[in-house]
Amino acid sequence: MALAGVGLVGVVGIVALAIMLRGTAPIDALEQSSSAAAVSDAGSAQDASPVIVASAPVVTKEPTTTTATTNRATAEELDAARTKGATTLATLAERYPDDPEVLRALVGAYTRDKTNYAKAMTTVRKLLTVAPDMAKDPDVKQALLIVANGPVDVAATALDIMGKEMGSRGPELLYELLSASGLGKFPKERATRLFTDPKVKELAGPGLLVANDLRAAAGCDRKKLFARAAKEGDERALGHLKPLLATKGCSWHRQTDCFACLGDRKELRATIDAITKRLDQESSSKQ
Repeated sequence: MALAGVGLVGVVGIVALAIMLRGTAPIDALEQSSSAAAVSDAGSAQDASPVIVASAPVVTKEPTTTTATTNRATAEELDAARTKGATTLATLAERYPDDPEVLRALVGAYTRDKTNYAKAMTTVRKLLTVAPDMAKDPDVKQALLIVANGPVDVAATALDIMGKEMGSRGPELLYELLSASGLGKFPKERATRLFTDPKVKELAGPGLLVANDLRAAAGCDRKKLFARAAKEGDERALGHLKPLLATKGCSWHRQTDCFACLGDRKELRATIDAITKRLDQESSSKQ
């Protein structure tokens, strides 16, 4: 009996020990699972909420400004190329295709040689595209006037550029060309024809057009233009009207009136006075 009791106690002890050993594993697993869930929840909380970090001094870098000079030849490069001539300037223009100073120098170099007139006009067109204000440049003007009085093929190009590709400055150059002495037949005829083109007329404006008509009119034929000149003329018109005031200068002894058809010049003086008064008023309004 005593032995049976001892056996029973032993069985109970074994069972209790088994329960204890078995029970710790689920608990440990549960604790580990809970810890992992806590870490996961913390991570989710960090993802969902903004992270506030202590502010630190922010060093900002000034933006790099790219200046126009990066596409321009240096003065030293341009001077060296000018010294060597058109070929070197052409190479420099390939490196700096949008540099007006390089292109202007190349136009001048090309214009010194008739065989390069066509290249000069191509370069003028490029220059006017890059820098339209170069239409007022004296070197460009000189090149165009020289080429316009050169061989017919390139002269036609120069005249067309003046007429249609330089804004209001172009017709002014055509007028200067027609007013100059020693102009060849071809440029004179083509420039005269260009002044009849509606597009050129629009660019020229009324002041230049009446001046050109006065220039082209012979002697007393200018009388027909007096009324128009009084309304639209400017200094250029006065340049053609004032010489008509002279009552002497013709015949071998230069004592005869060259424009006797103008009579006492009353209408002429009224036209000159009207232009002068209007120009004075325009000048005063600009001050």
